[in-house]
Amino acid sequence: MTVNDLLALLVVITALRVFLPDLQTGMRRLLRAGARVGVAELLHTQSPRADASDAPVTVASRDAEA
Repeated sequence: MTVNDLLALLVVITALRVFLPDLQTGMRRLLRAGARVGVAELLHTQSPRADASDAPVTVASRDAEA
């Protein structure tokens, strides 16, 4: 390896050490914001009360009969 290769490697390592934590923090913020928007959208579009027809139906399994 030449001196230029070592300097280039040092620059890449330094850039990763400096910018990688910022990228991780930025991605976390984006994911949290997306989750907030998604939850708000779900709550906004959800009906206030579930109808009786929407209630889950219980079905007996075949194992219980045997």
